[in-house]
Amino acid sequence: MKNAGIFALAGLALSAVLVACGLSTQLQSAPLVATSTVAAPGSELIPAAPADSPAAAPTSTTSPGEMPLRLEVVQTQAWTDPAGQVRVNVLLRNPHSFPVSLRFGATVNLLNESGEFMRAAAMYSLDGISGGTGFILPGETIAANGCFTCENTALSETWGAVEAVSLSDIQDATGKWDYSTDVEASVGSVAFDGTNPIFDVSGTVKNGTDSLLDRVSVRIFVYDKGGLLVGAAEASAWDVGPGATVSFDGYGIGEAPAGPFTYDVTVLGVSY
Repeated sequence: MKNAGIFALAGLALSAVLVACGLSTQLQSAPLVATSTVAAPGSELIPAAPADSPAAAPTSTTSPGEMPLRLEVVQTQAWTDPAGQVRVNVLLRNPHSFPVSLRFGATVNLLNESGEFMRAAAMYSLDGISGGTGFILPGETIAANGCFTCENTALSETWGAVEAVSLSDIQDATGKWDYSTDVEASVGSVAFDGTNPIFDVSGTVKNGTDSLLDRVSVRIFVYDKGGLLVGAAEASAWDVGPGATVSFDGYGIGEAPAGPFTYDVTVLGVSY
C-alpha cells in the first residue's frame, strides 16, 4: 500500500488536554501481538499472543469530520531511572479506519502523591515519520516517550502519578505522507545494559517496493514476562533502494526487565 502525500514536519508544542482515562503509574492492559521472544539465562520463554489478536484491528469506521477524533491509550510505563530522571512511555493506538496525526504532539502531566499538578512534559512520538509529532495508520499502535526532569530542575517533592495525554487534537492524515507498508524488518538484537535507561536495538530492513525509500522506520515495543511495557525504541535505515536489504542500529528508552521479555515490531517506509 502506498499513499501519496506532501512532506510537512510539524513543530512540537505543548498541549495539555485532559482525557477521561488518565494515565497512571500502574501499567495497564496487555499489549498487541508479540513477534519475538528473548529468554534470560535459566528462565522460561513466554509464548507470544495469537496473530489474530482483536486489538490489532481497527474498531471504528468513523469518517473524518463526523466527530472529534481520539486515540486509545494501550499501555503506559512511568518510572524514575537510577540517575533520578522521571520518564514515561505511552503506547497510542489509532482506532479509526484512516490515518491520523496529532497536530501538536502529545503532552503528559506529572502529579504529586496528593493528585496535584507538578509539571508537564511534551511527548516525542516514535513513529519515525512525523518528526516526533505523531502519525498513525489505521489500527496501528505507536510509542511516545517523555522526560519530566531531563531538561528541568529536580523535583521538590515525590511524584505520585502520570496522567492526561492530549489525545483529542487529532486530525485526518490521509494523503499527508508518501509512505509504503511493503517493507520488512528483522530484529537481530534487543539488548539492555544493566540499569541504564537506554537500550540498543539492531537488525535489517528490506524494501519490497520498486522505488527508493528515503527512510524505513522500525518501531519496537518491549514487554516483561507479564506483558507489561518496559521499553520503546525506534531505529531507521536511510536511502534504501528498491529490493535492497539494509542494516539498522538504534536505541530505545526503558527499564530492564528482571527476566525474559517479548517485543512487538512494526515497520514503515517513507519517501519525503
